[in-house]
Amino acid sequence: MASIGPTTQGAHGIWSSHDDEARLTRRIDEDDRWAPFTACAVDAYADIERRSGIAFHEPVGGLTAARPGGDGKNGDPMPFLASDSSPGKLWEPGDRGWKDRWPRLEFPATHTVHFDPAPAGLIRPKRMIAAQEALTKKAGGRLIDDVVGSIAPLATGEHQITTNDGTIVDAAKVVVATGAFANTLGLLPQPADITVKTEIIILGEVSAADADDLGSYPTVLHQIDPDRIDDIYMTPPRTFPDGRCCIKLGANTDLDTWPTDLEEMQRWFGSETDADYLPLLQPALEALWPDVGFLSVRTKPCVVTYTPDHFPLIEEVQLGVFVATAGNGAGAKGADAWGAAAAELVLNNRSA
Repeated sequence: MASIGPTTQGAHGIWSSHDDEARLTRRIDEDDRWAPFTACAVDAYADIERRSGIAFHEPVGGLTAARPGGDGKNGDPMPFLASDSSPGKLWEPGDRGWKDRWPRLEFPATHTVHFDPAPAGLIRPKRMIAAQEALTKKAGGRLIDDVVGSIAPLATGEHQITTNDGTIVDAAKVVVATGAFANTLGLLPQPADITVKTEIIILGEVSAADADDLGSYPTVLHQIDPDRIDDIYMTPPRTFPDGRCCIKLGANTDLDTWPTDLEEMQRWFGSETDADYLPLLQPALEALWPDVGFLSVRTKPCVVTYTPDHFPLIEEVQLGVFVATAGNGAGAKGADAWGAAAAELVLNNRSA
């Protein structure tokens, strides 16, 4: 999952992956390690929505377009998608049948196209967080909206958490789930084994008419032939906090860097990225939507957190201190299950 932020510094210079309006989701997963967590999380969406009264899952389906054999950098996902037991639909290269359902999208004739139906689609991260917080309160949990400044061990074996505004909380066990900032805030006894990569999204603003017409289109994963960008992901138009309705597209680029400290990450999130990244991403966005007249286009800086084995890091790093981080670019859809895994580790661990 990528952390995303505005183009100006936030109040504390810290950003998180749920500060976004749409993230891709689907139940199926090619990685056998990820699949149970993804399925568990997606299957739980409806119950979380029901119990919280907050809707966040929009099962519009998902399209994948890829060249047979892969794009030279990423493997071909179609053998897995075609063999999966989900009731998906596949169109071979040259078969433009998918155009009957989504006439305003465009993919190269060289690509296979696969449609993954509901529950694939998108989640609204801010709404999902609101739903989880509502259930936390119902369960008797306490929410403190502040930045943690320190975690200190106490002689009692507990840990004292101090926030920036001076709030102090004593806890028997602590989970540090600070995403890409896990190694930059001094909260862990030793650095977690993660790396952080910069990433960019482009937001293409559409008219009210186009927003209405395209709002039920599926999400997209597109293996564009690698040049300066690759591995596109895209969501249909949704309304952003500034009132603009935008299609979101992200991709890897040859300008991506690997920040290692807080200053570098804050500088990245506070940077103006349009001049460097619009020439890379705008043509790809317009190629996918050839008849959409975008009212405006702009970019936003993001980061992705990786582990060496490309699997989320959830472990005890010190007596009573746990870390849960690194979505490896795909963690949003299964976030609730990863949180449950961290909670289970804490509850079942008798070290504190």
